[in-house]
Amino acid sequence: MTNEKILKLYEIMVTSRLLDEFCENEFVKKGVNLRHYHSGIGQEALSVAGAFVLRKTDYLYYTHRGVGSLLAKGVSLEAVMRDMFFKTGGTNDGSGSVMHTYAPEIGVVGRNGVFGSRFTIAAGLALAAKERKTKTVALCYYGEAAAARGMYYEALNMAVLWKLPVIYLAENNGFSVSSRTEEVYAPGNMSDMWRGFDIPVIRFDGNDMFAVAEAVENAVSRAREGKGPSVLEGITYRISEHIPFEDHYAYRDEAEIEEWKEKDPIGRAKKSLIGMGIWSREKDEALCDTLRGQIRELYQKVEQAPVTDPSEIYRKVYYR
Repeated sequence: MTNEKILKLYEIMVTSRLLDEFCENEFVKKGVNLRHYHSGIGQEALSVAGAFVLRKTDYLYYTHRGVGSLLAKGVSLEAVMRDMFFKTGGTNDGSGSVMHTYAPEIGVVGRNGVFGSRFTIAAGLALAAKERKTKTVALCYYGEAAAARGMYYEALNMAVLWKLPVIYLAENNGFSVSSRTEEVYAPGNMSDMWRGFDIPVIRFDGNDMFAVAEAVENAVSRAREGKGPSVLEGITYRISEHIPFEDHYAYRDEAEIEEWKEKDPIGRAKKSLIGMGIWSREKDEALCDTLRGQIRELYQKVEQAPVTDPSEIYRKVYYR
């Protein structure tokens, strides 16, 4: 990547973090229920860098902590916030929160409410791309809970048989809600079980934005060349609760969280950029101040937007 792209990638990571901090400080910590909100703090390198290397025409299937992925793919911050706060003017007119952001013109195909169906949908998108000979790829993010479904095996088996241009990217953030990864997967990780498929299975540091970008770029190149799917696993950590107001200390302690905060992907990226001579602490402070102001300004605008009438949502969905 050029220095310009590296800096843009970093900016999107910081934007994602500051939006999460805004939501936690202004709502969660004040006891306000922000519906369908899942904090992505600590996972920005994985969620952003993977989507960032895609082309506009490539398909993205993101997770419920996918704000960074959406921003990286090209959905505007305002559209994300309108969806997040159930207001009109976003991608779904307030009908599904950021859980169901939908921007097909840039490859964001939305999300399905059935757990595990993402794998077969992504395979279908990849099959369509292959049949059309477009060189388009599908990147499917997933977490521990989603992959504990039979549809993953079925989709991956067909993807291998038909050499579909699909990449399955595991966000191993340590937990399937409150169960540790090693309690859900026999090998103790999310990817080793798939090595028998005779496809690339790559595990990497999901808190290193350069490692994430490189792994996804290689898998994307392979898919475009007609060599079929890949399985990737980024090792990261969920700093905040699974959902607001959850007692996450019931299954982990403060020391573990603090240990992972030392591996913070944004802090690591900032240190790397400064070391490369393309960034500075002064520029970083200015960027954060600008983005915080932008988020607050956008929220004031979004807050004044109307909420979609339920009957109008029904009409738009079923009578397009």
